[in-house]
Amino acid sequence: MIALGLSLALAAWGAAAAPEVHISLAGRTGEARAIALALPPFIAEDHQRGADALLAKQLRDVVRDDLLFSRSFSLLEDGPHFDGANLKDIVPQWKARLAGCLLVAKVGAAGKLSLSAQLVDLGSGEILFERYYRQEAAFPRSLAHRLADDLVLTLTGKNGIAHTLIAFANDSTGHKEISVMDYDGANRRQLTAYGSISLLPRFSPDRKALAFTSYKNGNPDLFRMDLMTGKVEPLSTDQGLNIAGGFSPDGTQLLMTLSRERSPNLYLKNLSDSSVTRLTQHFGADSSPTFSPDAAQVAFVSDRSGNPQIHILDMTTQRVKRLTNLNWCDSPAWSPTGEWIAFAGRAHNKDKMDIFLVDITGNQIRQLTHGEGANENPNWSPDGRFLAFTSTRAGHSELFVMDADGSAPHRLADIPSNTSTPTWSD
Repeated sequence: MIALGLSLALAAWGAAAAPEVHISLAGRTGEARAIALALPPFIAEDHQRGADALLAKQLRDVVRDDLLFSRSFSLLEDGPHFDGANLKDIVPQWKARLAGCLLVAKVGAAGKLSLSAQLVDLGSGEILFERYYRQEAAFPRSLAHRLADDLVLTLTGKNGIAHTLIAFANDSTGHKEISVMDYDGANRRQLTAYGSISLLPRFSPDRKALAFTSYKNGNPDLFRMDLMTGKVEPLSTDQGLNIAGGFSPDGTQLLMTLSRERSPNLYLKNLSDSSVTRLTQHFGADSSPTFSPDAAQVAFVSDRSGNPQIHILDMTTQRVKRLTNLNWCDSPAWSPTGEWIAFAGRAHNKDKMDIFLVDITGNQIRQLTHGEGANENPNWSPDGRFLAFTSTRAGHSELFVMDADGSAPHRLADIPSNTSTPTWSD
């Protein structure tokens, strides 16, 4: 599926743990060195309860995977175990193994799920934090993600992404439906069951709602789903194309592509009073708008100069600047840091679609994938360190994640059939 968002616009216009694990950060500019963290097994609050012991192992496995995914830690796992009363004894032993910090945790499953954790600076002996988490036992993974994100924030000063979600469209039911899963590919669940075409989801900044386009009523209408209640309400049902671009950072506005039985153009919807403002008035196709982090600019795709290219619209002056000059471009996604815009494109007509970066001046373009199947629909992690995208390198369209420099691409989950248009929550 090539350049899905723009294709719709054009169509509308025409009608297990190892002893030590280390993931190096070498070569990644601006990154700190990996933190040597001792991670002995979590223990059960009640040793007589088998459920406690099982949950302790499960939660530790999730935390371990989260920390490795973050690329910020070198994990040391072969060493003395914590038994709940020997913390002072094992601190010097882990320090002798050249660990910088030590995490110990205790898990209970009597009634609600509980987890208590201590993080120790092995250099000073200072306890960097003590945390106690308690929540419904039905959601153990989210508890582990909370601990992992607290670790990342405490030791790196940056927000973690273990709590985030990825939404996408998938046709494993025989129809395109919207699904969502944890950022690491686990806990996948289907959100729509319309037996039609639903695609192009977009998270609200508070992660409480999801905008998406669906043909469930015959027209490509735009809807918003409350992710807590499952309630769905229409956002735009004009005849013709109705596609969400992206929410403003404060969540009060939504960029849209509307055709209104004419050529697709960009619009801005105020979500508090439902007013709609037209942003572009182009005879061809303007589509796929995405806000800059400060909402001062909008990146979008337009064929106003020939083949579709990435452009920027200044929201104050309304001036438009073209950034690219390739054979075809689509699906821009502005990085959370504001420096780069990721997009799918191809340099020549016979090339497969690949993932590129362009800086906001248009002077630098970097190619991240190189013809390993068709690579499309890039979307940033909220920390700007990773890109989710779809790729047909294994034969059908699957969801992949890679580092922002194009390194370490890997399939995120084994999802049947074809997956498209991923979006990453904050």
